[in-house]
Amino acid sequence: MLFATVAALDILGIPALTSLVQGILLIFAQILAGLVVFAIGLFLANLAFNIITSSGNSQALILGQVARIAIIVLVSAMALQRIGIAHNIVNLAFGLLLGAIAVAIALAFGLGGRDVASEQVREWLNSFKIRG
Repeated sequence: MLFATVAALDILGIPALTSLVQGILLIFAQILAGLVVFAIGLFLANLAFNIITSSGNSQALILGQVARIAIIVLVSAMALQRIGIAHNIVNLAFGLLLGAIAVAIALAFGLGGRDVASEQVREWLNSFKIRG
């Protein structure tokens, strides 16, 4: 229908309306492409969840949910970028999210493994003292 409208407006010789309808058609195409990317991502997220939970491990449900959420977040960013919504904002938000996750893991490992790390450092210092 939109293609016929573009052709009719082009025949009528109304360039302003022709460019307006072409712009609307382009926006619809971008939205459709973003929805297709998101739909494929949802399918893959559920597939990964089902594969992980079918392994039967004790933590399979938690790992499956983490994988599902991570895939959905990644695919959401890809779909928004495909639609054309604020490329810089999506890139910045995704980068900040990954950075925050890395800092959280580093803090959790550092604070949780403080005793183990102090033992390891003591062993290293003792090995240096014996050699020196």
